[in-house]
Amino acid sequence: MQTVTAQISAKYQVVLPKAVRQALGVQPQDELLFVIEGDTVIVRPRPASLTTALRGLHAHLWPDPEAWLETERASWE
Repeated sequence: MQTVTAQISAKYQVVLPKAVRQALGVQPQDELLFVIEGDTVIVRPRPASLTTALRGLHAHLWPDPEAWLETERASWE
């Protein structure tokens, strides 16, 4: 684990230190996502497609979505 610091300017701007830019693999004009939970902030590169990035998330919760959908629809009758 590595710790680096950066200073906030009067306009609330921050220059990403070289170690951070390299770790994230970001280039000028790339966008970043800030995930905020309480006083913790996670900085990640913004994926080109959020839909693609989220595909398969929690797939273990829905091992057979077709069976679930069939059961759900049957409960409507």
